[in-house]
Amino acid sequence: MRKKILGIGLLALVVGLVFGAVAAYQGVPENTAQTTDGCMCGSFVQARYMHGQNGDHGKGTPQFMGLGVKGQYLGEAEIDEKQVQEYLSNVTIEKFVTPRGITVQKLVLDGQYIGKIVGDYDISSLEVYKAYETQNGIKVFLSYDGNIVGFFLMK
Repeated sequence: MRKKILGIGLLALVVGLVFGAVAAYQGVPENTAQTTDGCMCGSFVQARYMHGQNGDHGKGTPQFMGLGVKGQYLGEAEIDEKQVQEYLSNVTIEKFVTPRGITVQKLVLDGQYIGKIVGDYDISSLEVYKAYETQNGIKVFLSYDGNIVGFFLMK
């Protein structure tokens, strides 16, 4: 009888500790990071991505644009549309269709992959959306009717 009472008491103590710990952390989901502006983002990594180093919540200069230069802010570059068309006239296009039926055009210059266009667009019908200075050159985004459909790197 005494062992049963001790067992029940011990079980009650463990259950109380578990519920107490849950109550202490209630309201703040696991892996949540609160930034200085009070925003509760999902995880620390998401908070870092969404807020950047300045806590600007993704506003301002784009980050992580597939350049492998994490944490660096990129400056917008002025580029002439004619200069882009001249550069693209030397590009070879390798076209293929994915299993989902999406056409992808790889842009190759002197044997090196420099960018891609997603969709079956004529390269001359695309316009420059924006361009950014990077450590490796100027990354130019191409658009069709205001939608970004591709990019390439000018060295």
